Amino acid sequence: MLSTVATGGINHLLAQADWARKRLREHQGAVAAVTIGGVSLSLAIGPEGYVAKSAPDVAPSVTITLAPDALAKLPEGVDAAMSQVKISGQADLADSLSFVFRHLRWDGEADLARIFGPILGRRAHRTASQIAQAIPETGGRIAANASEYLAHEGRLLVPHTELLVHAERLRHIRDAMSRLDKRIKRLTHTDTSGA
Repeated sequence: MLSTVATGGINHLLAQADWARKRLREHQGAVAAVTIGGVSLSLAIGPEGYVAKSAPDVAPSVTITLAPDALAKLPEGVDAAMSQVKISGQADLADSLSFVFRHLRWDGEADLARIFGPILGRRAHRTASQIAQAIPETGGRIAANASEYLAHEGRLLVPHTELLVHAERLRHIRDAMSRLDKRIKRLTHTDTSGA
């Protein structure tokens, strides 16, 4: 089931990227073993540059191991997720797979246009993009407003400026205490040496 979903998803993205299939065709017959948090999947590269589930007894040409938190980093970008990936095996195949997966992008607008038609598909894609951009911005504004309220109105948090003033006062007190300690040591040293 997982292999069917994974190969279907990868092949869907590859169908939208001729350049990626062309690059993978150079490695026809090669097998990539992908492991994500203990779950393994072997994918064979076909003659048209698409992938298919490989037979379990075929040794992989390359092994790709994703850290369990690699998928969680996808919202930060493909490069952030790829930083959690370890690739070993045939260097040229590893390089091609790394390049393809770094640059492979989903054309959501094309898929939505197939479902809803070109005009509604474009509008739906634009709306989804605007919502995706607005969520972090809105979250940041809500957090800033909440912290301002808690600091100034609710007095549950110390405002940043007051915290800086307090830290500066503590630094002055620490310096004064250090100077006082040195004076006391000098005075006690003078008293003991003069006696």
